[in-house]
Amino acid sequence: MRHWTEELFKDNPKLFLSILRELNPQARTEVRDILKLLETQGHKPERILDLNCGIGRHSMEMGKRGIKVLGTDLSPAYIEIARKRARRRKVEDKVSFQVVDMRQIQTALAKEEPFDGILCLWTSFGFYDDDTNDDVLRQCLKLVKPGGFFALDIVNRDWVLLNFSERSFEWIKDRLILYERQFDAQTSRHKEKRTFMRQVDENTLVLDGTFQMDLRVWSLHELMLLFKRAGWKFECAYPGSSLAHGIREVRFALPHDELLEAGRLLIISSKPIPG
Repeated sequence: MRHWTEELFKDNPKLFLSILRELNPQARTEVRDILKLLETQGHKPERILDLNCGIGRHSMEMGKRGIKVLGTDLSPAYIEIARKRARRRKVEDKVSFQVVDMRQIQTALAKEEPFDGILCLWTSFGFYDDDTNDDVLRQCLKLVKPGGFFALDIVNRDWVLLNFSERSFEWIKDRLILYERQFDAQTSRHKEKRTFMRQVDENTLVLDGTFQMDLRVWSLHELMLLFKRAGWKFECAYPGSSLAHGIREVRFALPHDELLEAGRLLIISSKPIPG
């Protein structure tokens, strides 16, 4: 049986494409702010791995800033779109893309020079079982220089529990997306069925398709342990993705509600330096 990531990103990539394209305008601000946060931790990367890059929106924004980027993704369709966009934006000298399953990331990139750091943004992690998720982080550790970073932007489990809704919907241009959700508190797995409807006229919607996501989600303290198990050293955490609200570092001294209100967390960990 094929994993849901393969069914979606390889077999039916167009279903998620409208969401990725809608997020394009945010990439400039997100990259600017993430690089700023990395700099506060002493990271000024010249070469980055953009893990599960989608159509390359963050990769290209980093390339515009002179950073060399390798973007990888499971989806051949997304990688092809990313390559075309890089050529149009004239950043192909800085940015390249490769089809890679993150479960084999170390083998696929074995010939690459170590990276200054890895970015994995917009909850592009937690797709697999706990052992596999752990293994991906261990593989990634071997791809960065000592002192190099892993910056993970991911949904906050505490926020999910406080704001859980079994059903909701949203419009993205002419697409109606219906959400049906389940949450297993024992396994911390968040299952979400998305149904995509396309409006063809004022009174008619047609079904484009459906897919079922199954994500492992973590609270901050669990993410710290997750990285520690894989050999990384936790550095800090910030509210993730919607950084337009201002930079507010998540510290334990903050009231508990501050942490729970962060819909996403940006976790920065680093590879220990020997000695």
